[in-house]
Amino acid sequence: MGIMSGPSRDSIRVLHVDDDPDVSELTATFLERADERFGVETAADAAEGLDRLDDCEFDCVVSDYEMPGLDGIEFLERVRAECPELPFILFTGKGSEAVASEAISAGVTDYLQKETGTDQYTVLANRIANAVEHARSRRRVEHSEQRLRKIVDSLPHLVYVVDETGTYRLVNEALAAFHGTTVEAIEGATVEEVLSDRAAAQFQQDFRSVIATGEPKRLSGIEVTDAEGDSHVFEPQIYPYDIGETDDRAVLGVTRDVTERADRERKIERLQHRTKALMHTETREETARAATEAADAVLEAPLSGVFLLDDAGERLEPTAVVDAVHESFDEVPAYPREAPDGSRAALVWEVFEAGEPVRIDDVSADDRVDEGTPSRSVIFHPMGDHGVFVVSAERTHAFSGTDEVLVEILATTLESALDRTERRAALRRQRDELERKNERLEEFTSVVSHDLRNPLTVLNGAIEAAETTGDAEQFDRSRDAVDRMDAMIENLLALSRQGEAIAEPEPVALARAASQAWGTVETDAERLDVETDLTVRADPERLTRLLENLFRNAVEHGSADRSEDEASAQPALVVRVGDCDGGFYVTDDGPGIPEDVRGDVFDSRFSTRASNTGFGLAIVERIAEAHGWRVDATEGDGGGARFEVTGVEPAE
Repeated sequence: MGIMSGPSRDSIRVLHVDDDPDVSELTATFLERADERFGVETAADAAEGLDRLDDCEFDCVVSDYEMPGLDGIEFLERVRAECPELPFILFTGKGSEAVASEAISAGVTDYLQKETGTDQYTVLANRIANAVEHARSRRRVEHSEQRLRKIVDSLPHLVYVVDETGTYRLVNEALAAFHGTTVEAIEGATVEEVLSDRAAAQFQQDFRSVIATGEPKRLSGIEVTDAEGDSHVFEPQIYPYDIGETDDRAVLGVTRDVTERADRERKIERLQHRTKALMHTETREETARAATEAADAVLEAPLSGVFLLDDAGERLEPTAVVDAVHESFDEVPAYPREAPDGSRAALVWEVFEAGEPVRIDDVSADDRVDEGTPSRSVIFHPMGDHGVFVVSAERTHAFSGTDEVLVEILATTLESALDRTERRAALRRQRDELERKNERLEEFTSVVSHDLRNPLTVLNGAIEAAETTGDAEQFDRSRDAVDRMDAMIENLLALSRQGEAIAEPEPVALARAASQAWGTVETDAERLDVETDLTVRADPERLTRLLENLFRNAVEHGSADRSEDEASAQPALVVRVGDCDGGFYVTDDGPGIPEDVRGDVFDSRFSTRASNTGFGLAIVERIAEAHGWRVDATEGDGGGARFEVTGVEPAE
């Protein structure tokens, strides 16, 4: 009866070892006749059999027990040492229970006693076929397991199989590495032995739910700490799993590490909140400060700053930096355009002018930026024609590709916010200028309607009187009225022009301007003392006009209004120009300005004398405002009048 069934039709190579050549030949004949897959080769003793087995290419060994040299058990032990998985059948005519027991202990696959008749070869053929098929099945399973092991070990996710007792039946290398151990140490261990008490309790609840319902379960946002103490965010998926070897139920778990994604989502959410705040800032400084705070909060970059181009276009100035920068530098450096090649400043200007960002992951490895700074990672990002956004951290490789994209979004939003604040500032300036022009128009209207009415009335009266009486003195009164109207018109025009904004201020030496202004004032014994070497940024002509009007006011009021005792004690009025906090002052040693009218002296309609127009000090205030300065009337050290001009920008 042949063996024709079975899942495999592959050939089966059999090595038959027996010291009786007739038995070997007869056995080979019947085996090959019983199963066409068999190919039988023979050896006369164990030594020859071992030589034939050097390559382990046989599928099964059939051996006698009693042979010269090594007996069948000793031969089996040698075979097991070389080919531990090779099926080995002890086929002997002198067997016993003792021999069978010893053979089993040595790892024999099967044991069969020789008998008379040919049926024994059919039995032997079946035993060989079954043993080989079992071995091949086992190898296929092992190969499948090895392939499965390679697959799961190649996955970046944490993969495991846990049975209903809570024992790990399979884990991959990623899971073992996460726990800081080996696959062998976890497989066979229980959940309680591997996880923390809290994590084990939660996991048991989850996997038992999957086993009970037969439904997969997906979790999210699970935070777990690895063997290094680093926190991870996991997204586990647990599926029902049939082990197959037993009736035990189990689960297959695949856990994705979504820490980077969760971190990215948190950063994007924070960035959205911060960029909204950027759209509501009012000034460049407030906008820059909001951006640096966003870089620190969103990207963990505590050494960040916004550097904006100065008005001269020659320096990138630190407009806003994170507080930690002040702790690292006594003075936050600016970046001049004419910086040496290879310096940090030169690199920043290169980024600004090229309009392309630069990312450096290790500052210490780049001589251009390693200039005694605590920064170890940095991204320089241009902001159009505004400047450069410097995003910096204290650790190397602090920024990922995602962070680089977030910096680009933040820098682009910052650029838009700066554009918006500049437009608003320009609109405010236009509105303020329009308001000033309206005020000047109202003032002009008031003067025309009120102040010019008096000389016009005088002129009309004088003309009528001259026509009636022919008195020549009436013509003198007419000319005086016309002269007064000319002076008013000239002052009105000056008042209008001097209030216009300064387009291009330039360095002006205050002492030189004072000397020029004094030369235009009609004086007698009055004296000018200049006690300043200040150089300011101003319109030279209008600064001279401001000083001229202050000097003229001092001479006209300081000298003429002094009492006889004051004049006899010090016959010459002294006008002094000097420095004060934030600007300069003009003072005299005359009688001064009464405190109750100091707030009115800059009104064009105010004058302490009927013959004066009051335009002089109004023009002073307009010139100061056009420069962005402030002028205040106060009392000098000796009781005279003192005018302080502040908010003045000194020239470098």
